[in-house]
Amino acid sequence: MQYNFLIAPTDTDSISYCKSDLSPFTKEERISLLKELNDLSPDMMIWEDDGYYKTIIAVRAKNYVLQKEDGSIVYKGSGVKAPNKEIALREFINKIIGAMLEGKENYTEIYNKYVKEALSIKDISRWTSKKTITPSVLNPKRANEQKVLNCISGTEYVEGDKIRVFFKSDETLSLQEKFDGDYHLDKMLEKLYKTSNLFKFILNTEELFLNYKLKKNKKLLEEFK
Repeated sequence: MQYNFLIAPTDTDSISYCKSDLSPFTKEERISLLKELNDLSPDMMIWEDDGYYKTIIAVRAKNYVLQKEDGSIVYKGSGVKAPNKEIALREFINKIIGAMLEGKENYTEIYNKYVKEALSIKDISRWTSKKTITPSVLNPKRANEQKVLNCISGTEYVEGDKIRVFFKSDETLSLQEKFDGDYHLDKMLEKLYKTSNLFKFILNTEELFLNYKLKKNKKLLEEFK
């Protein structure tokens, strides 16, 4: 039987589809379609139902967001999960995705909220990245490893420990617990801007999110004060 389905985000071992009029599938239709797909496929290929979602957002290759019928959200891919990013930046990603799912377009407003926070950081824990003390850190051969080693000099941290760090205004790394109000603003703004580029394939990021690290945009930061 032929269907006029629309193909939604797919992966190397899966396929997603919806009706052309976007109307919902009944449970019976889903069971019937799965059986038909398996009947048409080679014996070595077995299709299973991975779930039914009311909304799918393909952010970029191998990164997408699935919203279940009960409203809960499933994140797929390291980009949207952003496990190694700063808390504030993971929060920013989630809020942009939330706005998409709710049909809102207040993306610049969300972005600017984090620009404003970056201008006057009180809680540095939201803007620190996680590092692991590895043998390479303890025997550095690269500048980045040397910066981490300098950061833990005089502390009791040892191989295997995890630390949270940020850049100070002099571009040295500092431990989260040593925050005294000094931090590198441009690096914070740059990280936020680069994070916003996660959405460049589905949003007009060049217009929505300004790179305030650039000299030409510096004066615009006065509007946040």
